[in-house]
Amino acid sequence: MTPREEFSRQFKRFLDRYDRFVLSGHVRPDGDAVGACAALIYALQNMGKEAVLMTDGDPSRYTSVLEPFSLVPETVPVEEAGSCFTTGSSFAFIMLDCSEPDRTGRAAGGILAASASMSIDHHVTSTETADFNYCEPETSSASQILYGLLKLTGITITPAMANALFMGVAYDTGGFRHNNAAPESFAMAAELRALGADSSFMMNYLFHSVSLKESKVFAAAVEKSHLTKEGILICAMDGGDFARLGAGPKSADGVVGRLTEIQEAKVVCYLREIEDGIIRVNMRSKCEVNVARIAALYGGGGHVLAAGCTIKEPMLLAKQAITEAVRRQMQQLQDDQITEEED
Repeated sequence: MTPREEFSRQFKRFLDRYDRFVLSGHVRPDGDAVGACAALIYALQNMGKEAVLMTDGDPSRYTSVLEPFSLVPETVPVEEAGSCFTTGSSFAFIMLDCSEPDRTGRAAGGILAASASMSIDHHVTSTETADFNYCEPETSSASQILYGLLKLTGITITPAMANALFMGVAYDTGGFRHNNAAPESFAMAAELRALGADSSFMMNYLFHSVSLKESKVFAAAVEKSHLTKEGILICAMDGGDFARLGAGPKSADGVVGRLTEIQEAKVVCYLREIEDGIIRVNMRSKCEVNVARIAALYGGGGHVLAAGCTIKEPMLLAKQAITEAVRRQMQQLQDDQITEEED
């Protein structure tokens, strides 16, 4: 029996045992976090359960193209999330695409407030903090893991679930372009298409549809980018940059992915000031540099080739620190290669 098969039994017992659920992904929820949470909410509702999503950050780019479901109001803390239910107030707590309570933001107290807790994650930096934890670092997305679990437990995949799951796996594989897109990912996409996912719409919406404001932010990011001799592409945008564009940091969510398309870049580091003195760092690697290791230095996390963190420092210091961290790892990789060749 595979680890996923073993966990699927635990997963099904967990869903059967409780009647109310609060779900959460990581802060600044992306297509995978929202897609996985939405699909599980639909599944729970089909089982006669109540389920709501608690987010820290605006999920509307992704929720707007899915079947409606309930969100915990921004004014309601997780300790009072039971007020969102009609059948009672106690609830079980599930983290998807995340395993560290602090990374959920305002849902961080969910583990203590809940009757029981579970996490399903695929990040290499995943930790075990819930009552029940499952992680597949080699799998493309939380949505792909969830799809496998739903199949193993015999839960019917509805068209609404298929659409949400397709969004998740498509988002985290970069439209099936990243090397985390395994044969299982492509098979899943085909099966979801057959189950009712509108794959054409979703692919165009996720990867070929941006607002004029977002395009202006990307153009400004290209102008502000600097490519080092090592192939590190650095871009830093502060509050003044966004003010001049009449935009906010949220309009830059897709910038790092587009900067990664620049041919000469081996590692992309995109820094943006989300509040005064608070810098959000998104990194992508197109070589052997492990950006998750760099993100972990600042309390962040992610994947080997895609990771992020938040630094509470002036932009100049944050930019210097991230650049030097990438340079040190590049140098270490080079030194290791020379040692291997000498041996």
